[in-house]
Amino acid sequence: MRIERLIPRPRRDLWRALIEHAELGEHGPVLRFARAGGVSASAAKITAYQSEKILECAWDGAVLRWELHARGEQTLLVFTHEENAARPRETGAFCE
Repeated sequence: MRIERLIPRPRRDLWRALIEHAELGEHGPVLRFARAGGVSASAAKITAYQSEKILECAWDGAVLRWELHARGEQTLLVFTHEENAARPRETGAFCE
């Protein structure tokens, strides 16, 4: 699945909201998802990170990827979801 949306906010604002629940877990960096009433107990392993541009996570056999592209004062958000991914792609995981 691929979803693209032009969001009327600067990329920095979206990035801060996206990584708000990121933390260093027992097995490396993880992202917890916001849910009604709090944050999820399970966490997705962060597999690719490029500050203010790309965040990719492996979660429950799927790969979730957010790409943020600056468009002036707006941001093009591209979200992809790959079901039943055998393993996360090797993407040069943590590049600033």
